Amino acid sequence: MKNLLSLIFTLQKVVVLCFLYSILLIACDTTQSNNTNQPTAQVEKVNTLDAIKKRGVLRVGYLVWNPTVKKDLKTGELSGIYPDMVAEIAKAMNVKISWHETTLANFAAGLQSDQFDFSVGPTFITIPRSLAVSFSQPVAYVGNSGVVRSNSKLRPSSINDLNKQSMRIAVLQGQAMEEYCRRNAPKADLVIISGADLTAPLLAVSSGRADIGLMNSVTVAQYAAEHPEVSTVLMGDKQIEVLPLAWTTRIGDNDLLGFLNSSITYFKSTGKLNEYQIKYPIRLLYDTPKLHEDK
Repeated sequence: MKNLLSLIFTLQKVVVLCFLYSILLIACDTTQSNNTNQPTAQVEKVNTLDAIKKRGVLRVGYLVWNPTVKKDLKTGELSGIYPDMVAEIAKAMNVKISWHETTLANFAAGLQSDQFDFSVGPTFITIPRSLAVSFSQPVAYVGNSGVVRSNSKLRPSSINDLNKQSMRIAVLQGQAMEEYCRRNAPKADLVIISGADLTAPLLAVSSGRADIGLMNSVTVAQYAAEHPEVSTVLMGDKQIEVLPLAWTTRIGDNDLLGFLNSSITYFKSTGKLNEYQIKYPIRLLYDTPKLHEDK
């Protein structure tokens, strides 16, 4: 009997110990789970606008494209509409400017790796690019124009004037103008030119291969200035397939983006943007494009 009571007492102690051990394991698992859900370190979100003020330097990415950004090959000095705008912004912020040249292929990576605070491009707003960067409101709009032989009577006022079977239109293969002409001038004879030379459709007019060559208005104006045998057409408010040019920031950099948008609004509403454009021989950037023809 004594041995039986001793055995029962021993079993009771084992049960109690097992119960306490189970509670301890549950507590440890709960603590470990809670620690796992907590971040190991709190990452402080950097406010770029505040960082610019503190460092006293505005870091700006850019691409050379006259007349938005021009670069003196001897001195490296920048000029153009966008440098004028940025200079005004830096003056108002009481900071210096550090320019960083980039490319269309690398400007998004330059922003994301903090090489510069924002990029003035110039950059066309597109849906795929909007997945990598945030765009400001349009600074200006650039469309496509054309050149014809200077002695030609062809002076189109819209794409409708080119929708004729006898019309030879030179376009660059894969560029927006190829698809645009297929949609809007199906009767015309398209002269499709392959390669990366943006002046190729314009050269086709100079050589007599085409009646009109279409390309972005900047390239058209520059080409015509150097080739007296051709004249520009579809310029100004007659440009076709107009696209917006904008500046870019990192996605989520809302304070800086808001500041840039306010600055651009100021330049437009006060007429300063127009003043900057007047300074340069190629006046192709304008605030409000004529996106639709009058009915």
